[in-house]
Amino acid sequence: MIAIRLSAFLLLAAIATAQQAASPSSASGIPDPKLPVTNESACPGKGHIVPNWKITHSSPMYSTWQEDRTQTATLEPGEEVTVVAGLQVIRQPDRILVMQPIPDLHLKPGDIMLRFNRLGEGAADIWASGTWHNNYDASFTTEENGLGCRRHCLGRVIEEGVREYWVQVKSSSGQTGWVLNFKATRGELWDSSNFDDLCPEPTSD
Repeated sequence: MIAIRLSAFLLLAAIATAQQAASPSSASGIPDPKLPVTNESACPGKGHIVPNWKITHSSPMYSTWQEDRTQTATLEPGEEVTVVAGLQVIRQPDRILVMQPIPDLHLKPGDIMLRFNRLGEGAADIWASGTWHNNYDASFTTEENGLGCRRHCLGRVIEEGVREYWVQVKSSSGQTGWVLNFKATRGELWDSSNFDDLCPEPTSD
């Protein structure tokens, strides 16, 4: 009985080792960026004040954008606020599996590229081979839903990340706080609909 259990254990260990060896990984031994990654230049931009912005949907206001936040107020439809700043928060980046060699990024098939800030029309801030590549043309990427790349498709999204857009506002009562404007979680989208005209969500199509 002991021999049978030992054999089963060794078999499971061998399978686990093989699966780990087959898992796609980065060619670089440099640790990935510490999460979350934030972008203070996100719409409307740090220091770009937008007065008299009208709230159209009830929305909670928080003490901070960080996970230990507490709700401090509720913004009601029709209320006017002053937009103070915007912040993009990448809690998990998109993971892109490289399908063909990408020489300028030093990537080969099976490597993983991380996509952080999406800038529209396929451009993005990416992490590849242990290096940041800002505003990089990643239009060669096929999205998880099959959209995106139309030719010279060098990689595909195998896991969508978690990204949030926060807006810092000052309420009509003079209270300053943070409002979650948009959140994408593994492809599931949530939108407060309060700041779409001010800060539209970039797409990679």
